[in-house]
Amino acid sequence: MEIRSQVAAAQPVSPSSSPTSSAGGPAHHAKQPEHRWLGLLVVCLGVMMTFINVTATITSLGSLQQDLRISTHTLVWITSAYSLAVVSLVMSAGTLADLIGRRRVFMGGAVVFAAGSLGAFLAGSAGTLIAAQAVMGVGGAAILPASLTIVSTTFTDPHERTTAISAWAACSGLGLAAGPLIAGALLDHYSWHSVFLTNLVIGALAVALSPVFVQESKHPSRRLDLSGMILGTLVLASATYAIIQGGATGYTRTPILVAYVVFALSLALFVRVELRHHDPMLDLRLFRSASFAAVMGVSATSLFGFVGIALISVLYMQRVTHAGPLDVGVRLLVMFASFVAVSAIAPRLVRRLGFTVLFAVGLGLMGAGSLLLLTVGPFDGYGAMWPGLLVAGAGSGLLVAPSTAAAVSSVPPLQAGMAASAVNMSRQLGNVMGPSVLGTILTSHFSNNLHDRLVDADLPSRTADQIVAGAAHGGGGSSLPAPVARIVADAVPRAFTDAMHLSLLIGAIALLAMGVVAALVVRQRVPGARTTASPTR
Repeated sequence: MEIRSQVAAAQPVSPSSSPTSSAGGPAHHAKQPEHRWLGLLVVCLGVMMTFINVTATITSLGSLQQDLRISTHTLVWITSAYSLAVVSLVMSAGTLADLIGRRRVFMGGAVVFAAGSLGAFLAGSAGTLIAAQAVMGVGGAAILPASLTIVSTTFTDPHERTTAISAWAACSGLGLAAGPLIAGALLDHYSWHSVFLTNLVIGALAVALSPVFVQESKHPSRRLDLSGMILGTLVLASATYAIIQGGATGYTRTPILVAYVVFALSLALFVRVELRHHDPMLDLRLFRSASFAAVMGVSATSLFGFVGIALISVLYMQRVTHAGPLDVGVRLLVMFASFVAVSAIAPRLVRRLGFTVLFAVGLGLMGAGSLLLLTVGPFDGYGAMWPGLLVAGAGSGLLVAPSTAAAVSSVPPLQAGMAASAVNMSRQLGNVMGPSVLGTILTSHFSNNLHDRLVDADLPSRTADQIVAGAAHGGGGSSLPAPVARIVADAVPRAFTDAMHLSLLIGAIALLAMGVVAALVVRQRVPGARTTASPTR
């Protein structure tokens, strides 16, 4: 597989054709849509909305836990319910967009997302909030692949397409950066409910402007693969549930074992069905290319590290340094700002250096940033933390846009929607695994470490258990007797920091390992690069 220097659609658009293009994308020589850059801005609003929700919710976790009095294990589902829905439905939503229209699915996703935001605003319990996050996930699953396919089929010039895809990816960084600031500012004056109103405004704008500036398009010959859609959703849902809930309750519990069995059976059936279907939802033959598979791995690992590091940092700042919501948002800005800044120059770098170098360097920087955070101690200030966040954010900026461009540009134009869905699925899997795997390691080891430290400080085991249970629910030691409170005030930061270091170390190993794989396997260059693309191995 190689990245093509030019991508041409199968059918040109005739002047007499209807406003809804039947082609997967217009031919390179066809006239491009007049308002394509404004259309890009509109779809970027939708993308930004989905990512604002991720970091705004993470920033609000302390207020949520304190108000609703929920355990740390349940707290994981506040963020993971959204990702579970996105991962489970993103491939099916991409297929639906090809069938009935990308703009239509994008607008429908924005409406559903806004409805979920309203539900979260009105939520009065953890269960209701988790359900609202799942509804938002359904909307996000429609927005992400539809918007990326709109971009890749609207911009037919290779250089413009790379720039547009980079802008699309950079908007995810803008959303990630804006989320903590918006949430922090609102939480300083209002309750956590107010955080979810932001997406109502953005969603309304996206829906209102889409018919004006976004061109409708469909796949010219795509057919419904109902069996593939159902089985694919079952595969992704069962795997994601097992990852999230297994991390919270243990991977050998009966419900998790059942999820494993469902995953294995549905995966076997999915592979069988897709290989035999004449027009599959996901062409599994694409994964015969080690390079394409590696690009999917890079997409997943980059979000695994980015969201995982962000979540760990938020919890550290809230639990150890006792920073307020707005302070947390401002302190995280160094990570998100470096991501956005590097994303802006990533298209130029990938034209000069190629995908292989950027993937290896980006993952290496993310791993280095995670290792730098190991130097943060239990009583250190922000000065020890920001270098690691800066380096991790810069590394991620080298990955998101190039991996997206690599996936979409590496397939024939009529498979652009399929590639868009695949890369979004991979990215959201990483988004699930980051907080689920690294967050679970953090919380479980924190509880064990805290208990051991309290017992070593001569507290009775029963008292230690009660303090650990209170800490797991976000409680402090203000109601404890003064001597015990002093012990807890020293033990909690130390136990949390030790657990954080273990979680960050595991994340760094995963990032660096994927960097080695990318360096060895990926052999691609961007469309329109100065040198001819060479075949991949």
